Amino acid sequence: MEGFRQLWCQPHRPLSRLLFLRSISSKIFVKGLAFSTTKEKLAEAFSEYGNVLNAYVVLNKAKNRSKGFGYVTFAKEEEARNAQMAMNGQARI
Repeated sequence: MEGFRQLWCQPHRPLSRLLFLRSISSKIFVKGLAFSTTKEKLAEAFSEYGNVLNAYVVLNKAKNRSKGFGYVTFAKEEEARNAQMAMNGQARI
């Protein structure tokens, strides 16, 4: 909690830094992906919930396959929240 307090209580944070921190909330972490999942499959699965700006699947470079998790970035925070609630606990992508 101490680190969080320091982040928001420092009075001289530049505006650009605050805007960057705000935009993070439109990116969601996705776990439980199948090893065969590609960024295209991930984007397609989440596109019904809004405008997907970016889908990123973390790869195991030695095996050239998904590590089982990734990130999806939406254009709006509300889209990210809706996708997170709808896809939580769903079958593997």
